[in-house]
Amino acid sequence: MKIAIRSKLIIAISTLMVVLFAVAASLFVSEKKKEFAQDIYLNMLAFARLTGPTVAYDYDLYLAQNSFVYFNREMAKIFKQNADIGAIKVLSYDGELLYDSIEDTDKKYEGKVRKILDASLLTQVQSKNISMQTVDGKVLFLKPNNNGDFVYVDKNEKPITSLESGAILNYLVISANDKYSVQYTFNYENLNDRIERMRMRIIYLAVFGIMLGMIMSFVMAGQVTKPIGQLVEGADKLGKGDFKVRVNITTHDEMSFLGSSFNQMASDLEKSIEAKIEHDLLKNELKIAGKIQDQLVPDDNEIPQIDGIQIAADLVPAEEIGGDIYDFIKIENRLVLYLGDVTGHGVPAGIISSISNALFYGYSSLGDLKKILIEVNRVLKVKTLPTMFMTLCLMEWDAITKKFTYSSAGHEQILHYKAAEKVAEYKSAGGIALGMLPDISKHISVVDIDFKLGDYLVIYSDGIPECWKNQTELYGPERLKGALEKFATLGDPDAVKKAILKDVQDFAAGYEQMDDITIMVIKRT
Repeated sequence: MKIAIRSKLIIAISTLMVVLFAVAASLFVSEKKKEFAQDIYLNMLAFARLTGPTVAYDYDLYLAQNSFVYFNREMAKIFKQNADIGAIKVLSYDGELLYDSIEDTDKKYEGKVRKILDASLLTQVQSKNISMQTVDGKVLFLKPNNNGDFVYVDKNEKPITSLESGAILNYLVISANDKYSVQYTFNYENLNDRIERMRMRIIYLAVFGIMLGMIMSFVMAGQVTKPIGQLVEGADKLGKGDFKVRVNITTHDEMSFLGSSFNQMASDLEKSIEAKIEHDLLKNELKIAGKIQDQLVPDDNEIPQIDGIQIAADLVPAEEIGGDIYDFIKIENRLVLYLGDVTGHGVPAGIISSISNALFYGYSSLGDLKKILIEVNRVLKVKTLPTMFMTLCLMEWDAITKKFTYSSAGHEQILHYKAAEKVAEYKSAGGIALGMLPDISKHISVVDIDFKLGDYLVIYSDGIPECWKNQTELYGPERLKGALEKFATLGDPDAVKKAILKDVQDFAAGYEQMDDITIMVIKRT
């Protein structure tokens, strides 16, 4: 009888193992292929965002000046960094192919102008959003949302179904600067090699698993009973709240599995109680962290008083810990002001905003806005994750010369209300977010503002223009501009600030706040 049981178990387990391994291997390979393809896509997307501006910059610096050798050297470095790139093309917004890494291998192309004949590709090139084409010809665009992530849209920026995970792509186009877009063609040779190696490992694992199953069947067939008493006693203790109780069943049969399940259940119950305690502790720590961050943001009583301007500011975080910052640093007759927005919100963004706050205090003595941004960026690039960035507007008011200057690091445009004309206009933004590149000296400039008596300046984070009323309607920059023109007559920057925040709140009408909201209102007096 025992021999028959063992034989049945051997046949049943061996057959089951073969079927399970075959099905699991097929599903696993399919899922891994999608996963690898998704990894290639995400890596290429991040790589393109990082290197696209560099390619455009190198084109202007070298190839546009007929220095093909130097440009080709820089391209070789880029290809070496990412083996999944098949080709790189530099395309102008005017619809001209300026560089093709496949065709332009030995020298700069000097033939007839290469026009982009594909209307769909031309649309992608002229779009400020990242775009891509799948192998079946479908074109999708990536538009940044208010969380700092991307959403899929069509060429008219209308939301569409997201790209299927693991989709195979032909190419990806990224807007590199105000003149060029860069096209990255995908190369999936590495993907195929990895899948083939995985299939071989699965075959070896299947053989080992089947052999192990046969051995286990002999062992399991010899055990047919299990001491129920341990389970009964353990269940009684567990019912009385002793979550550390465990049973030790070594018969290696169904009861052994039941004993393991019992131990796992007891362990899970113990962990769940510990997890609840840890959750309560974490929640309390988050509240403390939020209070600490609140102390870093100056309130109305802590805003420095300086001749020539009046200031009001406020921050409304989306979570207990926010990613927005603002502060004022008074140095004799000068006042340095800044307002920044870290990508996303929550604990990671809060940590970076706190670090940045300290850095600006440390470097404010440099006395030059551009130098301050360069030094802060240098530290953030080294000390933060490559996916974390911060846009920021750094400003300075000189009470002696009555001069107001600012420098933007990829931040929202400053809104300037001119009292004499009773109109508001947006000032140029520019720059690049802190933490993206090791050196941003070539991307940062300092701009003067003709700040006259009675004028207002409004500096804000994207939580205001990107405040949602529903899933499709945003507050938007034009509504903010209209609000300033409407409320400027209140005469007091604090009253203007409160009126704008209330207008944003009324617009949202209780809809979930997706991002931190920060505003600074400055009046020339």
